[in-house]
Amino acid sequence: MLLRNYTILKYLLALPGLIGLLGTACSSSRFVKPLNAKQRAIQADMGGPLIRFAGAAIPIPFSTLAYGYGVTGNVSAYGSLHTTSLLFGNLQHDIGICANLWKAPKNWAISTSPALQIAYNLRNQSGFRIWPSLDLNLRYEQTNGKGFWYAGAMSWFELSAKKAHGRVQQRHAMPNLHLGYTVTRTLNRHQFELKYLGVGVPSKPGVVDYIGIRQKGSFGIYYTLTRTF
Repeated sequence: MLLRNYTILKYLLALPGLIGLLGTACSSSRFVKPLNAKQRAIQADMGGPLIRFAGAAIPIPFSTLAYGYGVTGNVSAYGSLHTTSLLFGNLQHDIGICANLWKAPKNWAISTSPALQIAYNLRNQSGFRIWPSLDLNLRYEQTNGKGFWYAGAMSWFELSAKKAHGRVQQRHAMPNLHLGYTVTRTLNRHQFELKYLGVGVPSKPGVVDYIGIRQKGSFGIYYTLTRTF
């Protein structure tokens, strides 16, 4: 049973141009709060959608590495590499910015993160795809400076009219909802996030058993370590 489940997982991760539920779920929200001007940061992110694996609920073990730079105090630029996908022959990364749209005198703020998600199958030298994405987050910063809460929505946008094997593309937006908390009291920031992935997207039939709501979407859990310097 374990061998069979591992084979399914390996097949899933090796899919070129990974999208749908998993395409939107490879990482937590990036840089919800912009860095300070000229500040740099590196991130290591782990987690994924929850599945039933050998009788237990576990997150698919996606991992990514990212780098961010504070262009101004209100705008940061970032880029990432999806390391788990790379292990299975897929070059997948995203580039984007995080910008404050609004800040209250105290505590509250709204930020957005437009980005491009890019994937290419290295083994077959095929399947080059680009998806625009957009994050929108409401942030509450604790007055003691120890961290901030955030909640928001994110979506990938499918520009192609066709899916694999010439099938008509019926969904052009893949929305997610998320809630998280980031500890910021040291140079090492710890980010914890819960997602509801693929809102309204049927998760069955599928090669794995996602844990969602009424066989739609999937919950996901993530942890991100960020080092600023």
